[in-house]
Order: sequence, then C-alpha cells, then structure tokens
Amino acid sequence: MIRTLALAVAGLSALALTQVASATAPVRERTLAAPIPQARPVPMATSTVSHRYWPVVTSLSQATVAPAHLFDGKVQGAPLRSFDTRRPADPSKPQTRRHVGVDLTAAEGDTVVAMEGGRIVNFYPFLARAASVGGEKTYAILIQHKDYVALYGEVRASSLSAKGLKVGDTVAAGQPIGVVSGTAQLHTETYVSGVTRNIKWAVGSAPPREMRNPTQLLLDTALTGERIYPKNVRLAAS
Repeated sequence: MIRTLALAVAGLSALALTQVASATAPVRERTLAAPIPQARPVPMATSTVSHRYWPVVTSLSQATVAPAHLFDGKVQGAPLRSFDTRRPADPSKPQTRRHVGVDLTAAEGDTVVAMEGGRIVNFYPFLARAASVGGEKTYAILIQHKDYVALYGEVRASSLSAKGLKVGDTVAAGQPIGVVSGTAQLHTETYVSGVTRNIKWAVGSAPPREMRNPTQLLLDTALTGERIYPKNVRLAAS
C-alpha cells in the first residue's frame, strides 16, 4: 500500500513524502561497510536518532545506492565516489589527498534536505567547477546534528537564501536546506560534534581525529530512513 503525506515542515509545500508499506514485502538485511583504511580505520559516524531522511529529493532510481566498499569485499556504486579514494581522480596527476566523503547520486537542481534535525553552523564556498563547464562555485552547508556534524557539499551558492535560511538557524529533519549544483551529486562528509569546516586528509598522513566515515550511516539511512520524492513522481507498490 502506498500513502503520500504532505509534509508540514516549513518549505516542504512543493514536496511529498511517499512511504511504501506492505505486509508481504521482504525484509532487507543490513549492509555493513568495510573498515577503511584497514590498518587504521576511520571511525564510522553514528546516530542515536531513529528517524532519518535520505538527503536528496530526486526521481533517479539509483539515488539511495551509496557508493561503498562493503564488509564482504564487494563494492557498491561508483568506486571513485566512495570514502577514501584518491584525489585528484585523474590518475595521470599526483594524487595528494584522500576523498573524505561519499558522493550521492543526484541531478542538477534536486532539493537537498536535512537528514536529521539540527542547527546550521556554517555555509561557505566549497568546490569550483572547471572553467570549461562554466566555473560554477559550489558551496557546503554544515549542520550540527544530535550526535555528529554533517557536511552537505556541492550545493548552489543560493541554497540557503532560496530556502529562507541562514547560519545559526535550526532546521527540522526532512526540511529543504539546499539545491544540488551542476556537479549533479551531493557530497557528504561527517565529523565529531563541534566541527565547523571540512578537514582535508593528505595521502601518507594519519586520519584527522575529528573525521568520521559517513558510509555506514548512509547505508543505514538508505535501509530504514524516509525518502522524499518529487511530487510529480508516481511509484508502483513493491
């Protein structure tokens, strides 16, 4: 049975939350992320909040496939979008840093929502796209959630203002906070509470102690969290 609920959270008037409930639907098993790097793993981000939202509102079918190296040795999604791959991604260039986040499938213009309630602690320029594709300057939103800080990166510069938000504001779980930029993905990072800017991790150095691996949190959210669909998307019962 499918039931569509209009969200009462401010700013959600154009969206609909679609839940698929079926007594006969198979129960999916929890997917476990591999500890990375194996010799000295970065701790996984954890949450004690039971109700989370998938952070991208999109019609793309593979949206909730979080790129990941799994505990059973398999790789899910695009490997270069997973945690701890090398950057720059072009192997012909010196690879000097590690990818400290997970890139989620999205389309340009998709809405980004808060996975949990929290407070916006920063908003600043994050990644500049190449001049050959317009040179767009993307931004990062950092939100202090209950148990961790989440970075929602590669969003449009107008994200907060378009949603009537500013640094210091409190947001609800599932509330729109931004818009995906021309990179057509949402870059996610997680840190311990109190962090207000992203932290780089150089190749050959130890992991920063404030850093957390977001992979397991995303895998769990894909399994048990709520996914918001664009209002015009029609879903078939599973």
